[in-house]
Amino acid sequence: MRQLAAAQWKKMDDWMQIHARPYDRAKWNYIFHGADKKTIVTEMLRYQNPDGGLGSGFEPDVLLPLSAAIPTAEAIFQAYDYKLDCRAPWFARILAYFENSVQNIPKYWEDCPREAMDYPHAPWWNYAPCTVFNPNPCAVVASAFLRYGTPSQQKLGEKIAKDCISLLKSNDFCGDHDTLNMLALVEQLVHIESPMVDEELMRAAQRRITENVCYDPTKWHEYTFCPLDFVSSPDSIWYDTVKEGIEDNINFFLDTINPNGVWEPNFSWGQDTEISRQVTRNWRGYITVKRAKILLAFGRIAPIQA
Repeated sequence: MRQLAAAQWKKMDDWMQIHARPYDRAKWNYIFHGADKKTIVTEMLRYQNPDGGLGSGFEPDVLLPLSAAIPTAEAIFQAYDYKLDCRAPWFARILAYFENSVQNIPKYWEDCPREAMDYPHAPWWNYAPCTVFNPNPCAVVASAFLRYGTPSQQKLGEKIAKDCISLLKSNDFCGDHDTLNMLALVEQLVHIESPMVDEELMRAAQRRITENVCYDPTKWHEYTFCPLDFVSSPDSIWYDTVKEGIEDNINFFLDTINPNGVWEPNFSWGQDTEISRQVTRNWRGYITVKRAKILLAFGRIAPIQA
């Protein structure tokens, strides 16, 4: 069983301490150095605006300082992933931001507001009016509304969840990021023992994973979703759905660490500027702590002296 060697981890640790943005370094130090989890929240809140939403590059590809739905939804994903206190005031402000910024569009919130075009951003983050429903990011928002929201937020969350479940069970298109949002919703519905959960829903979620997962390691250098994009530990309720690709995926992780000791993103802005180089560094840190956390969960990091 292959592992990340202690010497490899040390090189990775050195890079994270010097080059990672403080938020990703806080996650790293919590996982590997026993740092206080509160530091993760402290660093996250540097991106939170008075309206409760997040901006300023929390999603590294969008440098808009104003709040936007996608980076704010990412904070919900991170709260789930690191088991942060979702009853805390900072999380309530996130939910208030989403409740107060609902728009009369099919998917409730725009991915990328028009104002983002006035700031550096990845070329795929171009503003376009929303004309069709998709669950990115409203499904994960609904999950938080239903589990942690006020009565009015729970009511809105139920409405959104029904829209999401209808799509999930249909044969309409549901892409990779859409599916990640759907899975977050289903997981929280399971946790609260919602009557919306039934065998059909669980089969539909598994089908969507199967439709979007790529098992071919030769394609993982491209922008595609591999098994460990859907499963971050053996305890995941989706583990059996992708288990056939887990070992290959772990080996891919171990084989693709760059000479500096970290992982490269499989996407770029396609330009060479100081801003784009900094964004790439930010993504290296984000991806490295995410993948190292997965390797640790699967017992694939050799004993280390942290």
